[in-house]
Amino acid sequence: MKFMKILKKAGGVLLVIIGIFFFVSALKMIFVDNPKTKAALKDAVYVDAADTIDPENDGKTVIVCGTFELTEPAHDDELGLDFDSIRISSSKQTMKLTKSSSKKKEAMTDDEKKYGVLEWNSSFSSMPVSGQGKIGNYALSQDFIDDIMLTKTWEDYDKAALSSAGYTYVPDNTYTQKHFIEPSNQTTRSHKEYDVRYYYSAADFETGQTVTAIGIQDGQTLKSAPGITKNLMKNKLDRDEAIKQGGTPGVGAQIFSVVSSLLLILGGFLLIIL
Repeated sequence: MKFMKILKKAGGVLLVIIGIFFFVSALKMIFVDNPKTKAALKDAVYVDAADTIDPENDGKTVIVCGTFELTEPAHDDELGLDFDSIRISSSKQTMKLTKSSSKKKEAMTDDEKKYGVLEWNSSFSSMPVSGQGKIGNYALSQDFIDDIMLTKTWEDYDKAALSSAGYTYVPDNTYTQKHFIEPSNQTTRSHKEYDVRYYYSAADFETGQTVTAIGIQDGQTLKSAPGITKNLMKNKLDRDEAIKQGGTPGVGAQIFSVVSSLLLILGGFLLIIL
C-alpha cells in the first residue's frame, strides 16, 4: 500500500514536470516564436519556382509556387517497399484475443465467450521515412521534407511489388484506415493470434501537381521555416492565402496548448496531495 502511494506521488510529480514543460513551450510559442514567424511572413518574398533563383533572396522567407516533382520515392526498409510519396510512416496492428470486444454476445461462439474474440488492435507507428523532391528549380532540404504533413492513408499499392516482397493488399472497411497489407501467408488461412498487418500514412503530393510552399531560400534549396503550420500546400495560392493556410497556429490551437498543459499540472498536483 505504501509502495502504491509512493508510485502515485511519483506519477504526480512526473505529470507536473511534463505539464510545466508544455506550458513553458506554449508560452514561448505564443510570445516568442509566433511573433518572429509573423514578422518573417510579413517580409516574405513571393516567387515563381520556374523562374531563375535570385541570390538576393538567400536567407529570406520565400513563398514559392510551382510544379512538384518526386525525384526519389520514400522507401520502407523494414518491409522492402517503395512509395511514390515524399514522406510516409507505417503503422502496425496485431491480432489479439480480447474480452472487451464490441461484438455482441449473441453473435459470439462458445469459445469466444470463454476465451475472448480475435481482433486487430494496438497500432504502433514507425518513424516517418522520406524520399527526395523539388519544386521547380528548388530542391527540398531534409528538414523541409520532415515538416511535410502526412494527410492520407496510402492505397495506391503496386500489387506486383507487394507480392514480390511477400505481402498482399487486404482492404478492411470496418476500420477508418481501410487500406491494409499483410504477409501473404496469412491470407491463405484464418487469422490467428499475433498475426500482423500494416497501413501507411503519407504526404498527399504527386509529380506534376501545382503546389505552394513556404520556406527559407538557401541557394537552390528550400529549407524549413521555423514556426510554420503547413509548409507545403496544394494548388497555386496567392500571398495572402498562402500565409493564411500555412502561417502560425490559430488562437484556438494556442488556447488548447495552454489549457492542456495546465490540466496536466493540475492532475499532477491532485495525485500528489490526495
